[in-house]
Amino acid sequence: MKVVIIGGGAAGISTATRLRRRDENAEIVILEKNKEFGVAACALPYLLGGLIESSEDITGATAEQMRQIFKIDVKLEHEVIDIDRKNKILTIEGKTPVSYDKLVLATGAVQLRPDIEGVLGDNIFTVRDLHSVDKIKVYFEGTGARKVLILGGGNVGLETAEAFMRLGADVCVVEEAPHLMPHFDPEVMRRLENHLQNLGVKLYLKRKVTAFCDNYALLDNDVKIKYDMVIIATGVRPDVKLPIMANIHLGHSGGILTNEYMQTNDPDIFAAGADVEFTNAVTGQPERWPSAARSVTQGNIIADFMSGLKTPFGAVVTCDIALIFGYTAACAGANEKQLTQSGIEFRRLYLLQNNCDIYMPNSEQMLLKLLYSPDGRILGIQGIGRGGIDKRIDIVANLMKKGGTVEDLSRATVAYSPPYAMAKDALNNLGNLAGAALRGEIRYYDFEDLNLNEDIFLVDIRQPESFEARHLPRAVNIPLATIRSNLASFPHDKKIVFYCGHGYGAYIAYCILRNRGFDNVYLLNTPYDLGIDL
Repeated sequence: MKVVIIGGGAAGISTATRLRRRDENAEIVILEKNKEFGVAACALPYLLGGLIESSEDITGATAEQMRQIFKIDVKLEHEVIDIDRKNKILTIEGKTPVSYDKLVLATGAVQLRPDIEGVLGDNIFTVRDLHSVDKIKVYFEGTGARKVLILGGGNVGLETAEAFMRLGADVCVVEEAPHLMPHFDPEVMRRLENHLQNLGVKLYLKRKVTAFCDNYALLDNDVKIKYDMVIIATGVRPDVKLPIMANIHLGHSGGILTNEYMQTNDPDIFAAGADVEFTNAVTGQPERWPSAARSVTQGNIIADFMSGLKTPFGAVVTCDIALIFGYTAACAGANEKQLTQSGIEFRRLYLLQNNCDIYMPNSEQMLLKLLYSPDGRILGIQGIGRGGIDKRIDIVANLMKKGGTVEDLSRATVAYSPPYAMAKDALNNLGNLAGAALRGEIRYYDFEDLNLNEDIFLVDIRQPESFEARHLPRAVNIPLATIRSNLASFPHDKKIVFYCGHGYGAYIAYCILRNRGFDNVYLLNTPYDLGIDL
């Protein structure tokens, strides 16, 4: 059996190496159109900023090592320009044709370069490979460039912004969406946006660049931003030119359509990686979202299938994570926009809690947002903080793969030691609070509903000095320790809404009034630390 893999990225390499581990006799060939092979593209911004010192650190086995260790023939600078499915022949640009028995499409995605006047200027770059990073470094260091405009506020754009800040540049970010990192909900990102602005990063949100001129970018509101160089980080699109030419079917998302074993409509042609469409496990909708981890999994599934082991891929709980200027932002499942577009009813819950016991020097506040259905099924989670976010999002993602509920979350096991968690972890509290809300034991009043001018009795239970320093409009101050002695102050004919800094004190006040016979009591459901973020 001769297996030819088009593409030397994560999907292609994982397919080839796993197949070799399972089959010593298969002939395995990787065709890579570039001079580079096995580069961890996700690490390029860290290389640019000097956090990673050498390009060798983000390059896996060389082509020669692949031949020596895995008996895999890696052919560099071999660009496939046509697939003859009938005769199983690949046409290579300027090279001898290559035959195959089984073919794997692992070409990856290509970067989007928006159709903007002046976008092909000599000082406008993308971060896509080692060569592009070298070009950026040469220009930045050789010209003394200091004003850098980043077009795109997703993971790559923000990681690149941090890289240039590390190099001493003045950085601004232009993002078309109303907030950074569009996979997240806007209120979760507000904490990161404030952090970036405090560090000196200029943000232009809900703005488009209409033209790149000699030394400035023109925005759609006629604002001019001066720059010395520009980095385009507006996302990627599937590289499906070959599949289209070969009449390989595409799905609704524009990605390659496969079955659960990564086979296309041609049973001898498989596909893996950023070009492949998958089903979102929460919404049931077709999606295409690049992920190196998912590419590796798909490559393994192909290798298993070719060697006689059927391990189906299945629906995907999408995950995203990034480390941006010391903050970890991570999410799993669906966000509010996706749920709304899919017609899925949901409830939201925010929690502010430290990642570990508060007396530890590494204790930092986390913001977690849980989305769940009226029957308790977990639909999505988002988090941001300086520590502990990654493992909690991972735990919830794996619960979701099993159809997990808020009850499962309340009983989730988290390893405890003071430097790593609290005895009652944030995930357990999220599950407990969501479960109590579903049972009607707790009622929440959403922060955004404060703008509805409803006649509510809004109570800040913090100490008077904290209240005087900052508080919500229309709020009255009744400190927690005085709640019982001020019962006569609470009305029975309007909603009583409690809040504090991070929520726990307000919950105690809520319980006191509920147990005293008040049935018009609510907790303010807010993503903000109202002792800090006001």
